[in-house]
Amino acid sequence: MDERKTTIKELEEKKQADIEARKRLFEGLGEALLQRIGDTEPFAELGESKSGGILADYRKLQKEIADSLISIKSLEDDFAALKELEPKISAKEAEEAGVNKELEEVHVRLGRAYLEAQSSQEINDPLKPQEDRLLSKIEEQEKKLDELEDKEGGLITWLGKNAQMAVSKTILSRSLAALHKLYRGAGEKAITAGRGEELDGEIAARAVELNGLLASIGTELSLLRAERKKFFDSFGSESTPAKRIQGIEKQIARVKGEFAEVYLRLGYLAAEGGGREELSSFMREEDNSILEKAELLAGHIAEKDLGIKKIRTAMTIDDEQAEIEKMKKAILHQRQKIAAAEIVISGYENQIAESERHIEELRTFIQE
Repeated sequence: MDERKTTIKELEEKKQADIEARKRLFEGLGEALLQRIGDTEPFAELGESKSGGILADYRKLQKEIADSLISIKSLEDDFAALKELEPKISAKEAEEAGVNKELEEVHVRLGRAYLEAQSSQEINDPLKPQEDRLLSKIEEQEKKLDELEDKEGGLITWLGKNAQMAVSKTILSRSLAALHKLYRGAGEKAITAGRGEELDGEIAARAVELNGLLASIGTELSLLRAERKKFFDSFGSESTPAKRIQGIEKQIARVKGEFAEVYLRLGYLAAEGGGREELSSFMREEDNSILEKAELLAGHIAEKDLGIKKIRTAMTIDDEQAEIEKMKKAILHQRQKIAAAEIVISGYENQIAESERHIEELRTFIQE
């Protein structure tokens, strides 16, 4: 590999290092100037100047971050409130389930009493035949289970016995559940028909009390769930508070990354004649050393750039020279080919002359 290419690479790396060092100087200067400007509004002083435009961009970035932090705080507050809300909802749901269970038991007791009263009063209620069928089925399965329990025998008998008992237990369980549901429905029917006081005044009063309690709990639950929905709506249907906060934090990081570019622009502007005059009221004595170092680095960059250009120019000259040598060789080769061709042509011309002389001799012979 040409050593000059290695030298160019080294110079480019040093040049890039100087460029980065110079940028850091201007970034630091720009940041210092913006800190000195602070929260004041020197737009009247800066007017519609370049520095005024840079300051406006800086204020915009500051506002984006401030707004993002407010959004994060709001999300965190909403999430904390939601975490406090969830146990309240769970407690109310558990209370509602407990009241529903007790009310169901009350309805079952009233339903049983209601159907017993129907039987004694010989009133033809369609629920009564259903009760009779279920009680008969339950009694049948309980009797069958007792018989199977007492049944003895070998392995095959034992396997068959277990299979039959499993079927009977399933039928019995379903029948008991159906009877429970029938009694509950009958109890609700008795309450609706105004028969509760007649059947059992104390239980009927408890049913009224439990229904009122359920209505109150339902209202409270509706309010709590509406409040929870409000929080979920603020988080977004396809997001969570953590994801929303993470997204905002990424946005803040992106915006913070843009500050460096604003600092750099203001630092470069401060190094210009017109820009330095615009920012003169914010410049300090120590800034001069920064500008001197930046100027020195600019000289180093220019020197390395010139060195790179000279090396590349020398390489270009060498390439052109090599191309010239190549073409000279090609010309020489072609001339050699021409010289060889001329020898061949001369031979052909001699042969033609000899052939023409011979033809003349033969013509002379014919004419004689």
